[in-house]
Amino acid sequence: MRMFIPILAALALSACTASSPPPGTAPLQQAARSLSGPVSYDVSSWGRLLLRWQVNPDGSGEIWRGDAPGRGPGAVRKYRLTIAEPALQAFIAKVEPLRATTAGGIDCQLQISDMRYGSIVWDYPAGKQSYDFNAGCRSPAANAALEEILAVSDIVEKMATIEAEPYATEAPPVY
Repeated sequence: MRMFIPILAALALSACTASSPPPGTAPLQQAARSLSGPVSYDVSSWGRLLLRWQVNPDGSGEIWRGDAPGRGPGAVRKYRLTIAEPALQAFIAKVEPLRATTAGGIDCQLQISDMRYGSIVWDYPAGKQSYDFNAGCRSPAANAALEEILAVSDIVEKMATIEAEPYATEAPPVY
């Protein structure tokens, strides 16, 4: 029996380590199950809102679509949206690594001055984090972050169920 005790202990220990996630992956896997709070995004061009969305932890939210770029302000149409499973999990799996990547900001140089710009905001109970971007501000890290932002937004625009009719339309201001 004494010979079996070390073997049983080793088996029990190996079973524990086999079921544990590798170091550094547990928080990401935990985060990939649910959002801690709403995530919002907006992008503008020449002072005109082009797109804004917010996704809440339960998958509900809103998407605002502005008129195509042109001179002066445009109308903004507001729709309700729902992101169901597994699209919500795809959204979370993209947006959480983006939050980690952009947490300290990203250095870049403004190379093109008239590109689209905006922000993505994580409004979590543990703290609010935002990342402001400008598509004309270039660096390898900024370019990669912008690609990820577009991928996250793509999930919202293509995988969400968006109401066919807007619940509100804001007309452009008259000057």
